[in-house]
Amino acid sequence: MACDDQCLSGKALRKFETINKVKVYSFTPSDAHPHKTILVLSDVFGVELKNIQLITNQLAKRVGVSAYLIDYLNGDPVPEAALKGNFLLPGWLVNHGPEQTRALLNKVMEALNPKRFTDFAAVGYCFGGKYVFNLAQENALKVGATSHPSLLENPKDIEKLLESSHLDSHFPIEFQKLTDKILGDGKYKPGYKHNYYAGVVHGFGSRADLDNPLETKAFEESTEEIISWFKTHLMVSTK
Repeated sequence: MACDDQCLSGKALRKFETINKVKVYSFTPSDAHPHKTILVLSDVFGVELKNIQLITNQLAKRVGVSAYLIDYLNGDPVPEAALKGNFLLPGWLVNHGPEQTRALLNKVMEALNPKRFTDFAAVGYCFGGKYVFNLAQENALKVGATSHPSLLENPKDIEKLLESSHLDSHFPIEFQKLTDKILGDGKYKPGYKHNYYAGVVHGFGSRADLDNPLETKAFEESTEEIISWFKTHLMVSTK
């Protein structure tokens, strides 16, 4: 199964700032492109977990842009105890609908856009994946990627790089096939790619169990795919 906070090794800088009254973890490499950036949207476990901070660092360094991990859950993530099954998710979702969560994401983008950035990439894990689909549909992104997205309304939300597994109850096989039918074979003109990882469970993209060889392989390959996708479509080589 996917793990919690301590899957990945490394040091997260835990550098938080407030942007337009929203808490944000940010990482800017020394060679960052001045006008392009990555937005990172966590799963329901939020921005405080070391894993998602390390992923943010890695994306920023490898792509060569600033990256912003946005607390669009407003300091109220699902507790880690939920991994043991002792949590009622429907009650939490009532207070974390688009009217609450998307509003915070919008505030950060509004503050960053006139300040310095002209091109946005975004990656969303699980709960955050839905917002990447929505932002892409609104032409608010240069490029987007999701890993094991959840709570999608197909085809409403499907109209970019998609990472999924065959053991994912939140994005089941039939849903994946329908998404491919809608977006694949050149139907989505801006570009679409779906990577499929057999034998792993929901959460592998951000909380992989690195003691499990299959999850380790899926996590590493999916992260490399996202980095390559962003390098290609965010065009960070043009200064």
